[in-house]
Amino acid sequence: MHNDQIPTIRVQNLYSYLENATDAMKECLYDELSFEIPGAFFMKDSHPDWDGKRRLISLKTCKFYTGLLVKVCKTIQENFYVTPKIQFQIVRPEKNLNLEWNDKYTLRDYQKTIIESCVKRGRAVIEAATGAGKTLCVSKMIQEISTGPFIFYVLSRDLMYQAQKVLEASIKDLTVGIIGDGVCEIKDINVMTIQTASAAYDIKATKDDFDSMEMTKSEFFKYMEENMDHVDQRKEDIKKLIENAAGIYSDEVHHFSAKSCEKIISRSKKAYYKFGGTATAIRADNSYLVIEGLFGRKTAQITASDLIKLGYLLKPKIRFVQLETPRQIVANYPKDYDAHVVNNEERNDCVVAIAKQAVKDKLSTMILIKNIKHGKALQEKLQREIGIEIPFVHGSTKKDLRQQSILDLESGKIKLMVASTICDEGLDVPTLSCLIMASGGKSPTKAKQRVGRVIRVGSPEADVWDFLDVGRWTKKHSKERMKILKEEPEFDINIVKAKSIL
Repeated sequence: MHNDQIPTIRVQNLYSYLENATDAMKECLYDELSFEIPGAFFMKDSHPDWDGKRRLISLKTCKFYTGLLVKVCKTIQENFYVTPKIQFQIVRPEKNLNLEWNDKYTLRDYQKTIIESCVKRGRAVIEAATGAGKTLCVSKMIQEISTGPFIFYVLSRDLMYQAQKVLEASIKDLTVGIIGDGVCEIKDINVMTIQTASAAYDIKATKDDFDSMEMTKSEFFKYMEENMDHVDQRKEDIKKLIENAAGIYSDEVHHFSAKSCEKIISRSKKAYYKFGGTATAIRADNSYLVIEGLFGRKTAQITASDLIKLGYLLKPKIRFVQLETPRQIVANYPKDYDAHVVNNEERNDCVVAIAKQAVKDKLSTMILIKNIKHGKALQEKLQREIGIEIPFVHGSTKKDLRQQSILDLESGKIKLMVASTICDEGLDVPTLSCLIMASGGKSPTKAKQRVGRVIRVGSPEADVWDFLDVGRWTKKHSKERMKILKEEPEFDINIVKAKSIL
C-alpha cells in the first residue's frame, strides 16, 4: 500500500477523524462500533428500515469519540493488515494550579499504580471494588495534574458532599466548589451533580435514560429530584465552567451511557483529562462503547477478591434464602415483584427474623428495599417485634434526617436501618456488619456493589443475605445476582432454606 493510501486519524480532545479509509474499512468500523438499543425490537414496526442499532462512527465524516481510538486502530490492523497514521492535534495542558498533597493520607501500592497509569494516559476508566478508595485515588490524580478548572461529576447530593469532604481533606488548603442541591460556588476544583449540568442545558431525561442507567421509574424520578434554584440564577456560569473544563471525572461511570449524561460530557470539548470510576463490571451490553468513547479504555482494575487477599476487605458470608412460597401466575414484572417480593409473607418473615438475630448479635444492620410501601411495611413489622424505633431512609427523606440516621448507625447509637436502594450509592457506613438485600431487582451488577458496603475491615462480621425468589421474572433476577457474585472467588456463597431461619 502506498504511503498516500494509508489511513490517517486526526486525534482531538472529544472526537477523532479517520481519513483516507477505504469503503471496506468504513463498513467494518460501522459494524464494529455499534450496539443494539435496549427495546429496539419493539420499535421496529414504526422504523422498518432501522436495524435497531446505534452507530458510533459516521460513514460520511468518519468521526468517532477519541476514547475509541485504540479500538479503531486495532480493528483496521486485524482486518486490513495496515496500521493507521496518527496525527495528535491535542496538547497536554500546562499546570495552572499549585496543589499540595496532605501527607496524612498514605496511598496503598495498587492505588499508586492506578494513579500513575491514569495520569500518564490522560483518560481512563477505573474499575475498583467498593472499599478500594477510588475517591482518594482521584483526589491524588487531581493534585498530580494540578490543572483547572476540573469537574468531579456525581449522581446524587450525598455523593457530592462525600466527594467534597475527601478532596478537601487530602489536598492541603483546597476549597472545593459545590454545584448542586441549590448551591453554586464555582472554584478551580468542583463537584457537580450531573442533574445540575443537564438542567443548565435544558437537557430532559427520557425513558431511555433510566433504562440505560439500570434504574426503575421510581428510582429514576428520585434521582432527578434536586433543588435547581442555583441553575436558574447561574446557568451561564455553569455552562461556561463545563465548556472550559480542562479535566473531568465521572463517578459511577457505568451509568454514563445514558443519553443525558453523554450529552453533558460531550460539552467539555476542551477537556484533556477524562476519567471515570465504577465499582462494578461496567455493562453487559455493548453500550459500554459510549463510556469507552467518552473516557477511554478500562486501564485499571482491582476486584473485591484482590482486596480481600491483600487484607483490605473482609471475606463475606453470603446466604441466599431458598423460599417455599408457591409461584403465582402474573401478567408482568411489576405484578411479579409485588406478589413475590413486596407481599411475600414468607420472604418478609425471613427478613424480620434475620434482622432480629443480627440486632441480638449486636451487628450494625441495614435492610435494602426498592419499594417504599415494602420498606414501610418492614419498618412497622420490625418495630412491633423488636420494640424499638427503626429509621427508614429513602429518596424523600430530608437530608438532615438521612445524614443523622446514617451517623447514628455508624456510631452504634442504632443497630438497624431500613433504606431504599436509591440511597445505596450514597450510603457509606464503614461499620456495617450485616446487609439484608430485601430489594431483589433486575440489575445483577448492583449486587456486587452492595456487598462492598459490608466488607470493610473493622467490622466484627461481613454477613450478606439475599433471596432466591420464585416468580417468573424475580427468580431469573435472583439467579443473575448469584451468578455475578460467584465471579468473586473470595466470596463465601451458600444456599439456606427459609424454614431454617423461621
